[in-house]
Amino acid sequence: MRDAFAVLFFVSVGMLLDPRSLIEAPGLIIGALAVVLIGKPLVALAIVWAMRYPLKVALTVAVALAQIGEFSFILSTIGRDLGIFTMAATNTLVAASLVSIVLNPLLYRAVAPAERAIAARPRLWQWMNRATSPHVDHGPPRAAGAGASALRAVVIGYGPTGRTVVRLLRDNQIEPTVVELNMDSVRGLEREGIHAVHGDATRPEILAAANVASAGSLILTSAGMALSTEAIRAARQLNPTLRVLARAAYLRDLPPLKEAGADTAYSGEGEVALAFIEDILETFGVTPEQIDRGRARAHGQLFG
Repeated sequence: MRDAFAVLFFVSVGMLLDPRSLIEAPGLIIGALAVVLIGKPLVALAIVWAMRYPLKVALTVAVALAQIGEFSFILSTIGRDLGIFTMAATNTLVAASLVSIVLNPLLYRAVAPAERAIAARPRLWQWMNRATSPHVDHGPPRAAGAGASALRAVVIGYGPTGRTVVRLLRDNQIEPTVVELNMDSVRGLEREGIHAVHGDATRPEILAAANVASAGSLILTSAGMALSTEAIRAARQLNPTLRVLARAAYLRDLPPLKEAGADTAYSGEGEVALAFIEDILETFGVTPEQIDRGRARAHGQLFG
């Protein structure tokens, strides 16, 4: 039904377009597209940035508004019925709507590359994030002595892996601090008595709010975390002696994590391969010593 209605919508919009308008008033259409694809996103970007949200949120909101939705057709119909909207204006609106809707998915794909490009320029990144302030828990600060640093760990992400890591840390009397973007998860952690910070872990002020400087370990539990290398570098600047454990989805993602400063990086792809090898060897009755040797050899081949 969703696909059927999508087809019906686009066919209906296409039938509204008068191709002659593209030739008769190209300047008007280009001007309308400039407003929709450039003007609206820039205004939205500035507003969201001024409201102290992360750059990624500002870019996403800006791109989301870089199109004309179906509600505009209702307004144009009302305007035409009231005699304040000409047919040329209606054709311009339809043409701009078609182009903006087609281009919008491509613009969404450009959000992550644009964020990476800005992050690669420290001065620009600092300026773009200068007006932002962390949305963090403002509870009492938790000081940690020099001897207690090894008994604190900062965990980034509270998905299934993050929850398991936090539980194991607490079971072994290691105090976890969780950095998480999901506000409901942060509230749930606070109710359980676990210190949590709401924000983007790639931002130094968020890591500072999580007391990375006094932690013994930093654990990145999300395999799909964008700009994880930036989070590692920012944490290293706050605490050069920090032990960093990172997770990646694929083996090809491990070298960048280690280059950024991760002490140990794990790949789901590699760990699954090791589990298969161990299971196969056990099935064939191989001794535990042989399994250990086979696993070690495979580990060396996979992870280098």
